[in-house]
Amino acid sequence: MDQLDEGLIKLVNHKDHPTNKAFKVFFFYKKQEAEYFKKLLLKENIHFEYGDEPNRRGEIFLFGIRKTDNQKALKLNYQTIGEFRSPFISQSWAQYTVIILSFLIVVFAIISFYQNK
Repeated sequence: MDQLDEGLIKLVNHKDHPTNKAFKVFFFYKKQEAEYFKKLLLKENIHFEYGDEPNRRGEIFLFGIRKTDNQKALKLNYQTIGEFRSPFISQSWAQYTVIILSFLIVVFAIISFYQNK
């Protein structure tokens, strides 16, 4: 699976199956995420094929899912990604700093607009 081309930016973790166009392959690099995704698939009663194999980035966990179940699988995939994602700005002081700076920029823009009118 070393030839798995994820693209330059790696926005999604799914691709068309390389040999069977009726399937889509979802892939995860963390076992915990793969187990969670598998649990959701079983709960929704979606048929899938599972495999794991070594890759140059470590172990990769693969799920082959029929394209007829694509919409349900995408929803579960996004749910899995959301469950394990980390916040964009994790420190609360940094979050408040961004909010305050944004507010000040808007205030200065409004003041500037009325002064130059």
